[in-house]
This record gives sequence, C-alpha cells and structure tokens, in this order.
Amino acid sequence: MRNVLLSGLRARRTRLLLTALAVALGVAFVTGTLILTDTMTAGVYADAARDAAPVAARATPAKGARFTDADLARVASLPGVRAAAGEAYAEAPILGADGRLVTVLGATVASLRPLPADPSLSALALSAGALPGPGEALVDAGTAEDEGWTPGTTLSLIVAGAEEQHQPVRISGLVESAGFFTLHLPPADFRTATGVRDWGALRVAAADGADQRAITAAVAGALPGADVLTGDAYADRLVSANVGNVATMRAGLLGFAVVALVVAAMVIHNTFAILVAQRERELALLRLAGALRGQLFRLVLAEAAIVGGLASAAGFGFGVLIGRLGTGALAAAGDGPMSAPMQITPVTALIGGLTGVGVTVLAAAAPARSATRLAPIAALRRPHAPVEAATSRRRAITGTLLALVAAALMGAGAWLGVVVLAAAGALPAVLALIALGPVLVVPAWRVAVRPAMLIFGSGGRLAARSGERAPRRSAATALALTVGITVVTTFMVGAQSLAAGATAELHRQFPTDFAVGAPEGQRLPDDLAGRLTALPEVERVEQHDLLWIFVADGVGASEARRAIASVTDTVPLAVVTDVQSRAEEISGIVDTLLAVVGVLIVFSVLISVAGITNTLTLSVLERTREFGLLRALGLSRRQLRASLLAEGMTLALIASVAGVALGIGFGIAGVYASIPRDWVAISVPYPRIALVVVVATIVGLLAAALPARRAAHVAPVAALADE
Repeated sequence: MRNVLLSGLRARRTRLLLTALAVALGVAFVTGTLILTDTMTAGVYADAARDAAPVAARATPAKGARFTDADLARVASLPGVRAAAGEAYAEAPILGADGRLVTVLGATVASLRPLPADPSLSALALSAGALPGPGEALVDAGTAEDEGWTPGTTLSLIVAGAEEQHQPVRISGLVESAGFFTLHLPPADFRTATGVRDWGALRVAAADGADQRAITAAVAGALPGADVLTGDAYADRLVSANVGNVATMRAGLLGFAVVALVVAAMVIHNTFAILVAQRERELALLRLAGALRGQLFRLVLAEAAIVGGLASAAGFGFGVLIGRLGTGALAAAGDGPMSAPMQITPVTALIGGLTGVGVTVLAAAAPARSATRLAPIAALRRPHAPVEAATSRRRAITGTLLALVAAALMGAGAWLGVVVLAAAGALPAVLALIALGPVLVVPAWRVAVRPAMLIFGSGGRLAARSGERAPRRSAATALALTVGITVVTTFMVGAQSLAAGATAELHRQFPTDFAVGAPEGQRLPDDLAGRLTALPEVERVEQHDLLWIFVADGVGASEARRAIASVTDTVPLAVVTDVQSRAEEISGIVDTLLAVVGVLIVFSVLISVAGITNTLTLSVLERTREFGLLRALGLSRRQLRASLLAEGMTLALIASVAGVALGIGFGIAGVYASIPRDWVAISVPYPRIALVVVVATIVGLLAAALPARRAAHVAPVAALADE
C-alpha cells in the first residue's frame, strides 16, 4: 500500500497542491494570530517589568488617604531600604516656545510626575539628552517628536492657582514609553508647579542583599492600613491591568483563525470528495486485488496527513510573515517599536502543525469512509461521476435551526452588550450556510446568472443550467468566497459605525461649528466673544461653558478657521475645537485600528480566492467527459471558456450577495455588543461594499480563467476516453 500511496500522490500532485494551499493559508492564519498576540503580551510584560524592576516594595494608602513626607522619611530609614520615593500625579497647561497653548490629540494639559531623588528608583529609559536638574524636565519622546521638541527647548508651565504665572522649564532629555504627553520634573519643581504636598504611593529600593518580602513586611509595619506589595507582585498587578485588553484582542483574532480553518476544512472536504469520486475505478480495482476496506480508508487518510503535514510547514512560514506584518502595523500605530521582539515559540509551531494535519485528516474522513462503501463490481461497471447529494428536508430543517441559533446568539450578544456572545454566532452561521447552500443555490443561480447570460451570450446560457445540475458543488464553491466577503463587510460596517457614533457624540457635546475654551482653572478674556461675533464669517456666538461659534451660511470650514484664528491667536490660552477636524481625527484613529487587522483580512480573502480556484479547477477535472461531449457536438473552445467564466462570475455574485447580507448583520450586532448604547450610530458604507462586490466578481472571473483555459485545451476524443 505504500507504493500505491506514493504513486497516487505523484499522479495527483497538481490537485493535491491546491488543497495544500488552502491548508497552508489556514495554518498561517492560526500561527500568525498566535505570534501577533504572543508578541503583544510579551510587550505588556516587558513594559510592566521595566517599571517595576527597581522596586522592592510599593505602598498605596488606604482609600481617601495620602502619604506625607514624614511617612516617606520613616520608610526610607527602615533596615534594608536603600532609597524611597513618593509618587504623585497632576496636570497643567503647557505653553510652547511660541507662547501658544500646546494641545496633543485634543488634550489641553500635560501629565506631570515627580522624578525620584535617587535615580536608581526611576524606570525611565533615556533616548536623548540627560537627567534634569532644577528648572528642567524629561518629556516623552513621542510628544517631543510630534511637536518638534529637542533637548534644550524651553516650555512654560501654567502654575497651579496663579492665573498668569508661568514656570519656565527646559527640556533636558527625552524618554521612551513614559506615557502620553508627560513631563517628569524634579520633586521641588513638581511641587512648585502643582502645589501637591503629599504622595499617592511610595516605592522602595532594596539595599544589596536585602529580601523583598522582609522589606515589604517592614514597610507594612511602618505604614498601618497601607496596601504594600512586593516588587514582583507590583509587576503582576501592572500586567493584569493591561493583559485583559490583549486577551480580548487574542479572542477576536483567534475568531478569525477559526473561520479561516472552517473555510479551509470545507475546501479540503470538497477536494477529497471529488478526488475519491474520480478514483472509484482505481479503488475498486484495489478491492478486487485484495485490499481491505480498512486499508483503503487508511490510504486516503494517509494522503490527507501527508498533504496536511507539508502544508503545515509552509503555513508556518506564512504565519511568521503575518506576525511580522501585524507587529509592524502595531508599531506604526503606536509611538515606536514594540517593547518586545517578535515571539515565535515551539508551542506556536506545534499548534500550527497539529491544526493543519488534524483539519486535513478530519475533512478527508467522510470521503475516505464513502470510498470503502462502494461495491467493487459496481464501480468497475460505471464511469466515475461526482457524488451529488440531493437537497432534502433534513438538510433544510438542520440549516434553518442553525440559522436561528446564529441569529439568537448575535441578537443576545447585541442586546446584552457581550462581544464574545455575538461573535459566537459566526460558527452556527457558517454551518447553516453549509447545510442550506445546496437548497438555496438553485433559485439564487437562476437570478444571478442573468448578467452572465447578457455578457457571455451562448456561453452564459450554457452556464445557466450547470448550477442547477450540481447544486452541492456550486454551493461549496461559493461558500469560501462568501465567508471572506462576510469578514470584510463586517469590519467595514463596524469601523464605519464606530466612527459615525464617535462623531455623533462629538456633535452632541459640541452642537456647533467651532468651540473656544480655556484649560481648567483658566479664563478667557471677557471681550473675546464680542470680537468673534464681529467677524463677517461668524453668524453668532453663544456663551456656554465654552464659546459656541456658528459659521455664517456659505462660509467654508477652512475660511472660517482662518478668520477665527486671527482673533484667538492673540489669546495664548484659547483652545479652538474644530468639530470637523476632530471628526477627521476620529476617522484616522479608526483607520489605524483597521490597519492592525488589515493583514488578517487580506489573508482571509486569499483563503477564499484559493478555495474558489481550487474547487473550480477540480470541477473541470471532474467534468472532462462532459466537456468532451460538448466539444464533439460542436461547442467551440471560445464558447466553452465563456461558459466557465460565466460560472465563475455567477458564483462570485451569489457569494457577494450572501456575504454582504451576513456581514451587515454581524457588523450591526458587533456594534451594539461593543459600543455603549447611547453612542450607537449604524452606518453602512454602501460605496465601499459596492466596490467589494465588483472586486469579488472580478475575482470570480480570474479564478475561473485558468480552469477555463485547461478545459478548452483538452481534445474532444481524449476527453471522451477519460476514465
């Protein structure tokens, strides 16, 4: 049987290569997802470990309390303690070198934090410059890059409680991963700028040879009622505050991988079903030669295992590429490189390999079992033919029940606001498509084939009957592309609705064209409203917590912005909110988030394209005798190619309509499940979806081009003699 296995693999290497491609893409999706999320998790741990590395113990006061300098001194004098420092937080407006208020992504104040007097207690990593002295500060590198600041740049802090008092601050250095729009000041400068005199937490460094647990116990004894953690426990707490977000993303990305594997499994199952049907005579001859049913069953499964193993190895390489592209997208979306290198673990490789082989073998099990049930004499007496399962009442009932389960899960997730519950509807929805596909494809084909009939003429009319003759094959071919379009449409609807909801909330907060305000604790000049009203571009100004500016009819946004700036530029603390610009910022943020998962979406579409190309190619091999008979009856090569192109176009249209309908449903359910109800604003991007349908139709034509060319070049006599 080993020789039979090897010769069979050589004889069907082209067909099995197409199957291996679907498996490889599915494995790539799984391994890429694991690599991406492992890298994200490692980055979170690296950041937490860096901040907690110098800490032997950290104390936080009881609720509502604060630590004093006396508490800090008492802790610093404990045995085994090398140094202690207080932690605090405040905010203050910052004026740039031009005297204008600095705003970063809408934030009008900077975060201020005191630096430990002992540098060994600081976890900040300098990327440029030096540690600060009096009158100096460290600034996070991301903000400095955006604002064009370098070491030596001088800023001004608006001192707390003094309306017009400024505190000059020179940037001495830049630090990585120090937070968003953050200045780190020496303790005395921090207190002068903020007025803060107590501490929200104390961090302790251990002397050489001191034990963390002993120091922690000593600090707890010196600070009754305080929550004191060891440095290791503090690192764990920092991680737990962020890993939940990583776990949620991991679940979502693994959902993609599961869908990809389901599609790959369908392609594999269809492939082996066709291959086994084409090999009925060969298998029957083996039975007559003495092969047992169990041997034939193991033969087909062995072929599947070999294909799965080779494809898994290739898929792992593709997965590394996905992980690299995904981590690159995450780095581009952030302020710099990832905090940890790309994580490729033996566990990821093992999961990818087992997944690829397991999915392939399981998908081939049903065709392998059907191969053992065929009577040898019956198989030798008839030409091979595809096994078409007639649509049945059981299939219709099963599919309908699965569709209802999917709808119930999606509806419950949307109603309860549980994303995982809404996403759980994806699997029964795909299974419902598998069950109902042969039932629904015939009426759908009769409608969708009409454009192809107009475009391809006689070839289109010939294709009009093929879908009805083979509903199972047609449904299986369209299903892979349906899933891919569903994923794309879901994310389009979700992203568009997220941006629309955020924009609507912005307009609720600012029901105006422009708003002018000042940082908290500051006031605008009393005559500012009158000066703005005097502008010809302004219709009226309303006095609320902010100044609401309504632009006159016919005045463009850029023209109004320039006119308003001519007045507000004379008021350094004036903060102008351009609602349209803020809406554009929101759209940009959503597009950045989509870029992170864009790589995975592209690969899901690639899996779909591979599926439709694979099934169409095997369909041509399966129908060789049919095509030979048509050619013998006078059908030209051009007409035969046209009929297959018409089939590909029709399948793509059916998949597009089904995928768009499902994608809109999942997108809406996902929006309701993940966004607060008062933020929900459903927005369907119809132009983009129309573009998806056009692209899918082109994909269908391209997927059919190679099989059509192969079919047209088979000689009629050779085709009729094909067994």
